[in-house]
Amino acid sequence: MISNGVESFELFPEPSLLAPPKAPPRLPGANSKTTEALLEILKDNHEKWHIFYDDLGRHNHVTHQILALWAFGAHQDLLNGSYHKNISLQRPKPEITEAITSSNFNDHLGDKTYYSAYLAFFDNVVREHKGDPGSLMEQYIYSTKANFGSTSQKGEHPQMACRFLELIVHPIIHFGYGIEFGLPVMLSEGLAQTAVHPAQFTLAPLISESLFTSVLSAPNEKQPGAPSVHAFTVVARILADPRFKIPGTTFIEVIPQLFMKHSPAFMEHVNQWTVDVQKLAADPKEIDRKIEELQWINTILYAVSGYTNLKEDKFNADFVYMHLVTSALFLPILAAHLSPTSQALLLRTYFTVSLTWWIANGRPTLDISAFMRAENFIHNNQSHPTPSGPHPAPHPGALSSSSSIATNPNPWLYMVQQASVHPDDHLPKIVRSLSHFALLYGQRKAGEADFAQTELKGAEMLDGTLFVRAAALTARRLENIEADEHLAYWDRPGFLDSAGDDAANK
Repeated sequence: MISNGVESFELFPEPSLLAPPKAPPRLPGANSKTTEALLEILKDNHEKWHIFYDDLGRHNHVTHQILALWAFGAHQDLLNGSYHKNISLQRPKPEITEAITSSNFNDHLGDKTYYSAYLAFFDNVVREHKGDPGSLMEQYIYSTKANFGSTSQKGEHPQMACRFLELIVHPIIHFGYGIEFGLPVMLSEGLAQTAVHPAQFTLAPLISESLFTSVLSAPNEKQPGAPSVHAFTVVARILADPRFKIPGTTFIEVIPQLFMKHSPAFMEHVNQWTVDVQKLAADPKEIDRKIEELQWINTILYAVSGYTNLKEDKFNADFVYMHLVTSALFLPILAAHLSPTSQALLLRTYFTVSLTWWIANGRPTLDISAFMRAENFIHNNQSHPTPSGPHPAPHPGALSSSSSIATNPNPWLYMVQQASVHPDDHLPKIVRSLSHFALLYGQRKAGEADFAQTELKGAEMLDGTLFVRAAALTARRLENIEADEHLAYWDRPGFLDSAGDDAANK
């Protein structure tokens, strides 16, 4: 029985025009009409649509684009246009045939037909927790009971921390939006989505133990006096390890081989990247340092891989690796609400999943030096890109004698404009992620010791222009890709022997 106080808790409050700590700043433009349109869309989506729009497990994440556009200050016509474009793709929520309770919670995990039942359960849970994301994650994602401390009627462990990162890490993106925008309904949907995700990365065939058991059982910490291993170095060592040149034409072929043949070697590399719980507790900046490593390395895996595959001036805007960038945005937002132990679990499982997708999608060579030297294939200046097409006329007394600078003083502005009207729902997400990383790390200079001293070849050349380069390449590529109405505007072949499979997710 829900008390009046809990029942009246608002799942759809107006989000603040000011971003919370650790989140990207909002751009001006939101007002009462745009916020009204936003909330109407969120309510309609919550009441009507399944979190998966097909049996392959491809996600309904129209709310992600809507929230990104609202944060960009976009007009309500664009919010409504985005939603109505995607309505025909959606399918209704399934009927509730059996209510989910605390007693049978484990028994239907991974079953998409129980989405409505888990959603109703978590709507109530979120109300009871008064929308506190920390207590929700600690109880339903990172507790012992939520992972290996309980079982279903079939004797299976729930492994919720692993489900939280499944199918190209969509659940943490959805839940992260809920925290960032102060929307309890997104927390509820994110938890229900987690519950009906598979645990396919953790229960690979013929493996008696979960791939992530060593991660979830306890955070690892480096031995006293041992040097800290940077995420760049872990990637460099995997690149140099011939065992991870796994044959296959799709990641569906590669992932089982990785799990069945190379799981111990993989975890040996992964576990070199340590997250010290005591340091997290003692030094508030430690979590920022570890997250910074992940945000840089996932951007490198996306952007430099895409440049390595450059053919005829076409950047490979890889669909899978793009999600590594858009999800990394939410790491500090999630971590801010977790205990040090759970922070360590979040970061280490996330890094494990990121590396899994990188290997499974081809583990391309990372020619960082060539990427950072390139200046001539994005309208003559990769670090200050210029849009194609008509440009606004500058003032006659423009401060710059360069016409490209006078017409395009801040390259991020045109990319935000392009992303705000583009039909693809992922583009505003990656532009928002990369622009925020540029805000955080844009002043970095090449040759700084923490990068230069890693084993990743070319890391000494990295500077804060990495993110605008990645965004400009993405903007140019999606500008030129032709797609059917509901196909993603991204490159799908990956970096394997031939075209990849699209079953993972849209």
